[in-house]
Amino acid sequence: MPPAHLLVVTTNYAETEGGVEMHLRSLLPRLVARGVAVTVVYLGQRRESWTEESGVRVIPLRRWLDFRNIIALPSLREWRSFGRTVAGGLPGSPAVTRIATHTRFFPLSYLGVRLARRLRVPSIHTEHGGGFVVTSSTLVEAASKAVDLTIGRAVLRGATAVVGVSQVSRRFVARLSGVTALPFTNGIDFARWLPAPGSPLPATPDDRRLVFIGRIVAEKGWRTFLDAAAGCRQRGWRGETWLVGDGLERAEALAYAESIGLERLVAPGHLPPDEVRDALRGAVYVNPSVASEGFQLTLVEALAAGAAVATYPVGVAPELAEVPGAAIAIVDLGDAEGLAAAVRTQLAAAVPVPTREQYASWDWDTVADTYVAILRRAGERPLGR
Repeated sequence: MPPAHLLVVTTNYAETEGGVEMHLRSLLPRLVARGVAVTVVYLGQRRESWTEESGVRVIPLRRWLDFRNIIALPSLREWRSFGRTVAGGLPGSPAVTRIATHTRFFPLSYLGVRLARRLRVPSIHTEHGGGFVVTSSTLVEAASKAVDLTIGRAVLRGATAVVGVSQVSRRFVARLSGVTALPFTNGIDFARWLPAPGSPLPATPDDRRLVFIGRIVAEKGWRTFLDAAAGCRQRGWRGETWLVGDGLERAEALAYAESIGLERLVAPGHLPPDEVRDALRGAVYVNPSVASEGFQLTLVEALAAGAAVATYPVGVAPELAEVPGAAIAIVDLGDAEGLAAAVRTQLAAAVPVPTREQYASWDWDTVADTYVAILRRAGERPLGR
């Protein structure tokens, strides 16, 4: 039988958008459907608890000392009160039998691991990162590394089990803490991403677009992407270039595209998933990110949608390259010329036709089954050591 009650302790959930939030909103309802009672405690502005339609119970605590709407702290008094409530049993719920945390540098991950020890229940930490934070701010980069070497290391060493969402993530966990992380992954709903049978394919390279998806900041590589697109145009390609996303450098990116004469640029900002899927079908997804990507969900989404991929070896890219027939080309990190050459090769190649069987390991139903198995085993300390 699955564990009776999983308490997810996370900084961000209901009022913000990000990778961890997307992961939890997809995973947790599937855990409930598999018989796991799930409660989420997070930091936000809402004051009343509620239960989602899926059955996930949500408890907000007041958000203090917010940094960029990403990292925050709870009120110490409110956190202690919550801990006493959990120890006495959350009203209307079975006793908490597992605690889950996500991403090592959040203070709430540290508090969640400590709470698990107080309650004498196993804690399962999911590491979504693939390295120290990479940013153009030297101060932020130094501060985040200091947090990793203190709070982050304590979280990884203190959890009963650590799971990493990719090979890159698991190697980082070992390097930072000496802990062996268990294999886990992120996922997508393949029914929403796969092309419909018989969908028309682009007839020529000019019918295929080049697509960038992500925050428009230096470490995500927007300039490298635009240079690669401009290089394709200089060699006669006449397709569309899509810059999908927003960020601090969006205006600079648009001005740069104009300065290099990049025609047929489409820059819609953020798009809902269905429109992202449609943009990717038959396209070449270019991933020039040099950030510390632990997974990078868009790699899986692109392949599932029928795009070819040209990427640096970040996140889940190495695992995807092992899938037979996967239309993915990986070049050395930071090799902009190599990436541009890979883009041209992918444009000239046949348009891929993906199948669910190719990428079944990343389907959310498979991912949820794996997580339930990890929850069952989490009491067998020293799991993952």
